Amino acid sequence: MSVILDDIPYNLHAMVNIIGMDKFIEVSKLYGGTCVYIPIHRKVVMGERNRKIIEEYNGKNIDKLRIKYQISEQQIKRLIN
Repeated sequence: MSVILDDIPYNLHAMVNIIGMDKFIEVSKLYGGTCVYIPIHRKVVMGERNRKIIEEYNGKNIDKLRIKYQISEQQIKRLIN
């Protein structure tokens, strides 16, 4: 198949440039014609951040973690429970 960038709607050119034409064609086969929600970056990396907080928690360093990750003490406590 010889799909070129001009065949793709302009608003999707950035996606093609990021993932490549072959992957874009795969995505269009799977999701073409549907609405797909892509979460914001902050939400995508939140799981990794939460795992790091849990790993670094030593029972006495909530304040240090709160400052390092810029979240509230309550959020830290919710994560470690």
